[in-house]
Amino acid sequence: MERKSRRSLRVALVLGAAVAGTALVGWGGLAAWSAYTENAGNSVAAGTLAHNNYVSSNCASVIGVAPVGTGPGWCSVLITVNGADAVNGKLPATGVVKIDNTGTLSSTFQMSMPSAPVSSGGTICADLTLAVSDPDAGAPGTPYAATALTSTMGPTTIDNNASTPSATWSPNGTAGTGTGATGNTFTFTVAALTSFGNNYADAGQSCTFSILFTQTAA
Repeated sequence: MERKSRRSLRVALVLGAAVAGTALVGWGGLAAWSAYTENAGNSVAAGTLAHNNYVSSNCASVIGVAPVGTGPGWCSVLITVNGADAVNGKLPATGVVKIDNTGTLSSTFQMSMPSAPVSSGGTICADLTLAVSDPDAGAPGTPYAATALTSTMGPTTIDNNASTPSATWSPNGTAGTGTGATGNTFTFTVAALTSFGNNYADAGQSCTFSILFTQTAA
């Protein structure tokens, strides 16, 4: 009886091992029956921040650092006057710039004079004024009223030229257009104060200044 029991136990163990091995092989074989899904190629792309400044030719914006000196970002001059005096009609002088949001992002814009005007001598800058206007009624309408060219001009927000002008400019504008929700046109006027005609120190001197347009993603 004892011998039979031991034999039966051995047989049971062998069968159990065989069943276990078969189970391992069987489940392992079913690995080929796996199903998968994958959401691949996920990406994030930044929009482009860019604008165009047009006076006599198209001028593309630069990213990251305000232009200093010469090079990219320095565009055509707005106003050039030679030989002006109090009576020859060369003042007031005007210049026009068209700004267009040519990037793919909605943007806001500011205008400023970050550096004080520079006189080559005398006090000629103090005897001249600069005014900036756009064709649209309402704020800001006149970004800068006539102001003597004696110091910097802080940043002021400028609107687009949409039917209802807005501080947020739409993207994908066309360079050199200066109209609509993607752009606007600004007129710069330099005029003489009475002191210009009375100040002999202004003779032969010049006053130079720069205007900066700053674009920010909105």
